Amino acid sequence: MEIKLKIVEEHQVASISHEGLVEEMGEIIGELAGWIKQKRLKITQPPFAVYYTSPTEVPPEKMQYEIGIPFQGDTNGDERVKIKIMPKHKILSAIHKGPYAEIGSVYAEMMQHIIENGYEMIGAPREAYINTPREVPDNELLTEVVFPVINLETYRGSSGDSNLRGQPEELIKQENPIKISPIGYVRKDGVKTSLEIIDKYIPGLKELNNFSHVIVLWWANMIDNIEYRNVLQVYPPYSLDRLTGIFATRAEYRPNPISITTCRIEDVNEKEGIVHVSNLDACDGTPIIDLKAYFPSFDRVEKPEVPRWLSFLWPEWAYGQ
Repeated sequence: MEIKLKIVEEHQVASISHEGLVEEMGEIIGELAGWIKQKRLKITQPPFAVYYTSPTEVPPEKMQYEIGIPFQGDTNGDERVKIKIMPKHKILSAIHKGPYAEIGSVYAEMMQHIIENGYEMIGAPREAYINTPREVPDNELLTEVVFPVINLETYRGSSGDSNLRGQPEELIKQENPIKISPIGYVRKDGVKTSLEIIDKYIPGLKELNNFSHVIVLWWANMIDNIEYRNVLQVYPPYSLDRLTGIFATRAEYRPNPISITTCRIEDVNEKEGIVHVSNLDACDGTPIIDLKAYFPSFDRVEKPEVPRWLSFLWPEWAYGQ
């Protein structure tokens, strides 16, 4: 199997969100294709599905996914069909040939490739259905498996990187500096991530084990220099041709390189001062500047709104995180 790094250009998509069995997908694709043809629009690419839950996390009837079909033309959506933007972004792509039931090995191999080659996912995986069971036998089915990614080393490259835009005047001067001391450090061992808390702060972990998630504030020390602090606009990796102010992104390039990640707590060793977590997008040795227990009543927004060009890369809610 060949895994390729590619760039997806921005395009518009008609989509239907669904909760239910994956086997119901074919009917939804047919419905969506019929809607597009009824509007006299041109289908430009094969239909695809974005998966927001995993079969390992929820029962089959609780699977949440979205069916999309790229098209050309002008139209408005309705209560059932939404019109969204797929932004320009990088992907890792692999073609699976054979029955859908055998596609799991492709996901496993691509995840291993991501880990071994320094990539980071920037959105939910998706599948594009190049042909259908009505057109070919099962052993001839072609499915493209797609992971939206960035390469951390490339993205954190030099200050001359074309995805950065600095202040045109003199460098921003840091006035009245505030002292921040780390409370611990990120430790990464393969796919395992832990927070190693400095001895004098270990008492602060008491009762954290009773929470499912923790908000980790960390200092992006790998890009902490005056040139990066001067960056005020970027082309974010999830929309490569859209110049965006850094305060409208989660970019690490900012006047104060503070990053924030909500992580699942896997285990708390209060005696040793070790917190094992998942989903932390920080490097080994990164300074931790604070931990905050996750409170749904404070930290969840019931009806958030994001730009249309973000709607396919992340779900509205991070199921299973």
